[in-house]
Amino acid sequence: MEKLINQQEKKYKDFYQNLRNKINHWAREEKWLKKTGNWTDNFIQYLLILPDIVHLLIKLLLDKEISSLYKSYILISMVYLISPIDFIPDIIPIVGFIDDLLVSVIILNKIINSKDTKTIGKIKYYWAGDEDIFAKVKEIIAILNELSSRIPKGLYNFIKKNN
Repeated sequence: MEKLINQQEKKYKDFYQNLRNKINHWAREEKWLKKTGNWTDNFIQYLLILPDIVHLLIKLLLDKEISSLYKSYILISMVYLISPIDFIPDIIPIVGFIDDLLVSVIILNKIINSKDTKTIGKIKYYWAGDEDIFAKVKEIIAILNELSSRIPKGLYNFIKKNN
């Protein structure tokens, strides 16, 4: 039975890795850039990490050693990901997935900041991405913090200018 489960997991991992490699190859050939213009370049580098994060969150959710508190965080993220109601609708090309990425990264950041060494070890174990997950999460959170600090100032300037 365990051998069958290992074969199915290997087949799943092979499918996931193959799909991931195809997407990365497609993006590196700049096919998105040819269709939408160079403005998408910054978004693509972050959106390409979303499938890896979803894969990681699913693996953590299915792991019996992950605490129920962390699993509840992950479930919140997964419900948001599959929900048709988003801050930015998924039907908007490229931009529609940014809020999904941000929600997932915020949840993952919360789990990482808990300093639970067992869970952090599981994150490292299940991570399928090429880049360091911890560095990437910090990078995305830093961008989110920078944007969130600019929004109130921009909104204030907009209101002031229109009054």
